[in-house]
Parts: sequence; structure tokens; C-alpha cells
Amino acid sequence: MAISLVITVILILVASLGGLLFGASIIFDQSLNDPDVLVHPAISGNDMIITIYEGGRVTELAQISLEIEGYAPVVQNVPGGATEIVYVGIASQVTGTRAVGVRGIFTDGSMKILKIIDFKFT
Repeated sequence: MAISLVITVILILVASLGGLLFGASIIFDQSLNDPDVLVHPAISGNDMIITIYEGGRVTELAQISLEIEGYAPVVQNVPGGATEIVYVGIASQVTGTRAVGVRGIFTDGSMKILKIIDFKFT
């Protein structure tokens, strides 16, 4: 009786470990997929700077919408080959901790959230 209980517990542990490794490998594979566009928002004084890195659809990026929690979104065109978009003075009236979202608008009309991050504005 005790041996069958030990074997059952071992089988359950092995099955759980296998499921965990299988799920982790799926998450790892998805994280390595080429993202549409990599961006990094930063604050410099009252300006917000969006740095555009690489990605599978970086050449199709037509506009970037900067969305600060509690404020209207601001859209700017992305000139071909641009690596930085500067939103001058956009943070001058913002205070506290706010979620900041960067949304990409592509040439085919599709939109995708590229980054969401919390910033502390002073």
C-alpha cells in the first residue's frame, strides 16, 4: 500500500514537472518571436522621447500615438528611417505616477500597443 502511494506521488510530481517545462518552453518560444516594433519611451524634462529600435514591421510604421493615463492621446507621423520621435512639452502639466502607452499605427491601417510602462512625473 505504501509503495503504491509513493509511486503515485512520484508520477504526479513527474507529470507536474513535465507540464511546467512544456509551458515554460512555449512562453520562451513566444518571447523570442520577432516583435512588430521595439520602442522605448523616456522622459527628458517636459518632453517625452520615443526611441524606435528594430522589429519585423518597423518599415511599415506610419504613426506613433503616445497615450498618458488621464490625458488625450497625441499622434505624430514617423518619417522613414526615424529612430526617435520627440513630443515637446507633453509632460509639463502631468503629475504623479501615470501609465504611459505607445501605440503603433501601421501603413495598412492596423494599430498595436507597442509598450505600456509606468512613469513618475514631478
